[in-house]
Amino acid sequence: MQIQNLLTFKQQRVLSAIREHLDLQEESPTLEQLRQRLGFQSLRTVVQYLDILERKGYIVRRKNSTRNIELRNVDGAWGTVSIPVIANVGCDDLSVFAQEQCDEFLEVDKRIVDEEDGDIVAVRAIGDSMNDAGINTGDYVLIRFTDQAQTGDRVAAIVNDMVTVKRLEKRDGMTILWPESKDPKFKPIILKEDFKIAGKVLCVIPAPQIEMTEVVPLEDEF
Repeated sequence: MQIQNLLTFKQQRVLSAIREHLDLQEESPTLEQLRQRLGFQSLRTVVQYLDILERKGYIVRRKNSTRNIELRNVDGAWGTVSIPVIANVGCDDLSVFAQEQCDEFLEVDKRIVDEEDGDIVAVRAIGDSMNDAGINTGDYVLIRFTDQAQTGDRVAAIVNDMVTVKRLEKRDGMTILWPESKDPKFKPIILKEDFKIAGKVLCVIPAPQIEMTEVVPLEDEF
């Protein structure tokens, strides 16, 4: 799984702006058009985002051209796929929510999704019980629907009509859902062995911290 090719929320916004301009104008946007569309104060910010998108393989820039941005998936070979973001609480069947209309989607590298069998959705994490696993409140968690999971896997499970993400352990006829946090207030959930898992965690996309501004953060924070 090529997790390094996942886009952050802000990178997705830049890519969406490029795609929308191409769809409407049938030509790639200039740096100035992107700057105005995204509300930046300088072209340097735009260029830095384009550098990241190109390095991750989502675009190609031709040299010596004003309109030099091309999407890597224009030939249909590969590109991105929209993953619906669904609620992560108050549901008794994740697959039902996946079939409903969603107003938020993540753009994910097709090669990540193509490597997995089954439908894939994203949920927003709530709470800090998995912060030692790098899952914090507001993060997006990609989940593949499956009831096949092994001890040590991080899974999405339905408990009392709520979806929770925990580390799975099967032991002595029991299913144990372990939190991954040093905070002692978070306790394991112990269930019967035939308890059904809703899905398996594929990867985590950090939540956006702030809206895009002229202040450009370090690369790891883009």
